[in-house]
Amino acid sequence: MPRHTLPAEMESKTKQIYSLLREQIFQGVYAPGAKLPSTRDLANEFGVSRALIVDVFQQLIAEGYLEGRQGSGSFVVDLGISKSQFSSQLQEIDFSGEGNAAEPPARFQGIDFRPSFPSLEHIPFKKWKETAIAAYANTHSAEFGYDDDPAGHWQLRENICRLLLHAKGIRCLPSQVIITAGATQAIALLARLLLKPGDPAVIEDPSATFIQHIFESTGADLIPVPVDEHGLRVDDISAHRHPKCVFVTPSHQFPLGSILSIGRRIQLIDYARQTGCYIIEDDYDSEFRYTGMPVPALRELDSERIVYVGTFSKNLFPALRIGYMVVPHELLTPLLRLKKLTDMNSPILPQITLARFMTERHLEHHIARMKRIYSKRRKCLIAGLSNIFGSRVKISGDAAGLHLVAEMAGSICDTRAVDQLEELHIKVYPAERYTIVKGRYEDRLIMGFGNVEENNILEGIKAIASVL
Repeated sequence: MPRHTLPAEMESKTKQIYSLLREQIFQGVYAPGAKLPSTRDLANEFGVSRALIVDVFQQLIAEGYLEGRQGSGSFVVDLGISKSQFSSQLQEIDFSGEGNAAEPPARFQGIDFRPSFPSLEHIPFKKWKETAIAAYANTHSAEFGYDDDPAGHWQLRENICRLLLHAKGIRCLPSQVIITAGATQAIALLARLLLKPGDPAVIEDPSATFIQHIFESTGADLIPVPVDEHGLRVDDISAHRHPKCVFVTPSHQFPLGSILSIGRRIQLIDYARQTGCYIIEDDYDSEFRYTGMPVPALRELDSERIVYVGTFSKNLFPALRIGYMVVPHELLTPLLRLKKLTDMNSPILPQITLARFMTERHLEHHIARMKRIYSKRRKCLIAGLSNIFGSRVKISGDAAGLHLVAEMAGSICDTRAVDQLEELHIKVYPAERYTIVKGRYEDRLIMGFGNVEENNILEGIKAIASVL
């Protein structure tokens, strides 16, 4: 008879004995057709009650490992597997040794100039918590089931319509708004709906790398179109290939910060109408504008060729994972079908909280407060760069958002410089990181100021100067 030793993990004896016997069956300690010791013998060996062993045998019989024969005992069923086929998967995990414990990836500890990233220290936790408690207390129990509408919570969609009308001049109905897991899911759903392998898709170059990856994942053929101080160079879109979609960030181009001019807006919409393609407008952070009037949304000019994508990751916090899209009527039904297949519906409790947070004007007040904070950090970054680099630095793309572009004359912002700065606990983001066609922006850094305090901004600039 095999000698049995109970493992030391803190779990019930029933589960321990069940796991041990099951593993020995897999490993062939008890061969197919072998008779197991009696429940009485095993109870004595393990020092437990016979009733406990009976429970274990019944579980193993129910799952098909053992076969009980009246008056004869319990026998191992032939599972048709080799002795070692599953042994490696059934090894007990040793949680006692720290070396075996999986650890979460370490967060960067230093000064991080990550672009388009909000201040985490100023998240309105207290007000958010109070709003969540009040929202849950006043929510009917029916809200906690599956939502039949994959588009999301109706009150939140109403509030988004009001926000867009006030801030961006967009007129839309709640029925046109689909709540998503951040802007990322919205763009992923659109890419999946509009593109199939080999389809041409226009994308700004440079652009966010995760956007590039989303479109590439569909098998689409990316057409990178350059960006200048007036936004996407629409003339450079090939007239010989009709793209299925065009991705743009017209209110504050990421990462170069330019605004798509009205002439090019009209030109792009005319192009979409002529070719039948859709424009995906990503408006990720334009509510934080520091000079001039708010920039109207591109969608204001055409509601049927443009899908407007927004997010609460920048004006609240990224972990909220709530974004949305305003969808033309023609795409509404297929997108809702696709959304339902993907996740049924986005988590409802954060939506209920956010809807109340907006209704009580907490979001409006928070944005106004953060705009003042970001404005000070922006001025600090511009002043610091100008004081230390002087005429060597040219600053652009700073009229809105949470980052700017620092063009360093005579410097190369390459991986070597990035590595050197990271050794000094400074994280920077070369513009080349976001390009598809390489070699055009080697002297530029994309510098975020949203999540960097003013004293750290100055310390970081000095370190950058020491390397560049």
